[in-house]
Amino acid sequence: MKAPLNVIEYFFPFVQVSADPEFVPEDDDSVVECETKVGVESNFVKNIHQVSLEITVMPENEDERIPYAIHLIAVGLFQVDENWDDVDKLLRVNGASILYSAAREFIITISSRGPWAAAILPTTSFLPPKETKEQQKKHTKKSKK
Repeated sequence: MKAPLNVIEYFFPFVQVSADPEFVPEDDDSVVECETKVGVESNFVKNIHQVSLEITVMPENEDERIPYAIHLIAVGLFQVDENWDDVDKLLRVNGASILYSAAREFIITISSRGPWAAAILPTTSFLPPKETKEQQKKHTKKSKK
């Protein structure tokens, strides 16, 4: 079976990983908070789609200490099966997931050469939030009319 999404290439036009020299490693089991932003641009004539993913890991306030502050932008170029119905959703979910996985490994590699343990981004999902049952009923009623 042919995959509906094919990676042409991906790259990291911006990468910043800064170790905090004042961080004190303890029995720190805290999960790093990670913010992501996804952007999609499409050229349907050439079937080239660009997905950009921005990942930010920063302390929530100036008193908080985390081992690494991270700011990374990943860009991927993709082709989508021309018969695929929801191209935007495929790119925002699967395209972003591919880029996140690549960025996660890249950050592990970079931070493993730093003074603290390697930074591992938390798992995440790019699926849109599920609709409530009321919203689903509303959509079902509209589609039956």
